[in-house]
Amino acid sequence: MRREEGASLIEMIIVIVIIGISVVPISRLAVTNLINGGRSAITTRALYFGEEVMERIIADYNAPHRDPGENGGYTNVRANWPGSVSGAPTGLTGFVTISREHTRNSVKYVEVTVTVSGPDISDVTLTAWLSEQ
Repeated sequence: MRREEGASLIEMIIVIVIIGISVVPISRLAVTNLINGGRSAITTRALYFGEEVMERIIADYNAPHRDPGENGGYTNVRANWPGSVSGAPTGLTGFVTISREHTRNSVKYVEVTVTVSGPDISDVTLTAWLSEQ
């Protein structure tokens, strides 16, 4: 008589349990990666929008004199940029703040901050210092 060799039912159950135990953490990891990937995409969009706004502010600052009494774009930026910014990607909001004017070594300057907010992400903040020309 020949004895047949193979896996018993108990061995099969043990293999299934081991595979089941190892699959749960891997599936949780996959779900976490999907969630974090989505947050990263939103944060990237927020960063690009903040950079675009800051570039527009700096371009406005570097614009030529509009009126004979105006001091370049410095006065214009201080007067016109603080507040909400339109054109933010869906789900994001942009806001510009400008600090009070500071003077150091006879140079007047302000701190311009662009903040972009969105759901489930930390605020993205960009800062530049603009001096009176």
